[in-house]
Amino acid sequence: MLAEGNMPDMRSIEEGLRKAALSAASAVLVQLLDSIPETAPTCPCCGRPMRNLGKRSKKIVSLLGNGEISRNYYECESCHKYAAPKDAVLGIEDTMFTPGVRRVAAKLGSCDSFESGSATMDELCGIVVSSKDIERISEAIGNEFENRNKKDIQSALSGELHEPRAERVPTMYIEFDGTGIPMTKRETEGRRGKQEDGASKTREAKVGCIFTQTATDSEGSPVRDKGSTTYFGAIETSENFGDRLYSEAVKRDVSSAEKVVIIGDGARWIWNLANLHFPGAIEIVDLFHAKEHIWELVKQFVRDEKSRARYKKKWYTLLEKGNISALTREFASLKAIGDEQRKQIDREIGYFNDNANRMQYAKFKAEGLFVGSGVIEAACKNVIGKRLKQSGMHWSLRGANDIIALRCAVLSGRFDASFDSLAAA
Repeated sequence: MLAEGNMPDMRSIEEGLRKAALSAASAVLVQLLDSIPETAPTCPCCGRPMRNLGKRSKKIVSLLGNGEISRNYYECESCHKYAAPKDAVLGIEDTMFTPGVRRVAAKLGSCDSFESGSATMDELCGIVVSSKDIERISEAIGNEFENRNKKDIQSALSGELHEPRAERVPTMYIEFDGTGIPMTKRETEGRRGKQEDGASKTREAKVGCIFTQTATDSEGSPVRDKGSTTYFGAIETSENFGDRLYSEAVKRDVSSAEKVVIIGDGARWIWNLANLHFPGAIEIVDLFHAKEHIWELVKQFVRDEKSRARYKKKWYTLLEKGNISALTREFASLKAIGDEQRKQIDREIGYFNDNANRMQYAKFKAEGLFVGSGVIEAACKNVIGKRLKQSGMHWSLRGANDIIALRCAVLSGRFDASFDSLAAA
């Protein structure tokens, strides 16, 4: 027994016992894997039986730690092809990392930097997986998810994808927007941007979300259904993104919704896609975005603070009532100094007139509908900003899209099912 003064601290006891337990469990795992029976395979090229070259060892990294298994190694004498079929059975073909390790690594890689994922894996699991391996695993699994997304898109466009619900949904919301991602120089070469020299450092990722609403609260305000939000996105053309959002809507069985509501800012590409894929949907310009347009005019043309407050209150009230014609008449009465100010007023008048039907906020609220795009604003930050726009990050196109696909799967609650289906394929 240890003398009282020589007692180790609790942390040391826990870590020591944990390490011993994992080491013992890893040894049991190796014995179990070694005992799995094997049958001689046929050559995938010529179909002839392959010759057993005897046992070969392979190092593995599992959730229990490092280990080394032994499995049969085969050769086709005709084609000179080699195979270790047990690797495929165990899910470790062309890798030393078990499916369990890859699953955890990909989740960590989707949430934070690869360096942070590596450190977390070491601290919490006691497993050393380099940041580069976290990157490779995360992007490989994200790429598999994205390939499946593309297959779903083709199935949706051909009418073969359909996932019916057990009951109809009163209201389904579809929101989408764009946000910049810092890219490598190679990915932005020749692209126009906001830098002083006209170059670009970013590319736009288009992000979307779908959620449902079945009720309002005691005050008649809409309530988003818990756990109903799914996310999708990629760096791609508007046309391709339109196909992606249509596919996601089909997955969510958009045909079962009594109402389909599109909420976005005033960008034309958003409404073009809405009209193309969801004709007849209720279209709403985000109220906050519309108020930003009003506030910019107030700041530009009203100088003193008291007058600004008065104009702001009056114009916001007209907007919230949906009285766009009265609002644009107010804009037209502003005194412009020079052509640029007149053009600014005309642009805003055009913006509000073009979107007048999408700004009937009093009517929308009376129907118990959301009038703000807060969900997609949060999605741009959570899906893209928190992971792909950290300090010093610069992405390749494929790497960014792989991580977007991975992160959307995690945040949509689809990661585990998608990962398991990959392992079973």
